[in-house]
Amino acid sequence: MTSLTVTLARRESAVLRSDRSAADVRAVGERAGWRVIDLVLEEPTDKATFLAKCADAFDLPDHFGHNWDALADCIDDIQDEPGVLVVFAGAGHLSDHDREVIREIFTERVDLGPAPFVVVAAAAPVAQP
Repeated sequence: MTSLTVTLARRESAVLRSDRSAADVRAVGERAGWRVIDLVLEEPTDKATFLAKCADAFDLPDHFGHNWDALADCIDDIQDEPGVLVVFAGAGHLSDHDREVIREIFTERVDLGPAPFVVVAAAAPVAQP
């Protein structure tokens, strides 16, 4: 957790991978006072299902278009202080192509500002609070 703890303490943006459970990652974010968003996939998931999960997890607006460009546009608008931590569990339930597109979208998002945005691909699902 050291790299995540340091990233949050420095208020940096990043896309990280962790061998820790999503619950552990969530706990680090909560202790740091960040807004924590759980994005959990528990079974094989297609693009449409993933985008619907994103709409719920990120509380996207009703006009969200349920396509990759719309996801990128909508998460660009998510700005919270001191930052947003996305706990992403179950990415292995997606196709290789969809995982690559999602990685690109999240990587582009972390390059924006002003508030930090961190995505952690966690090893195991998180129990919903």
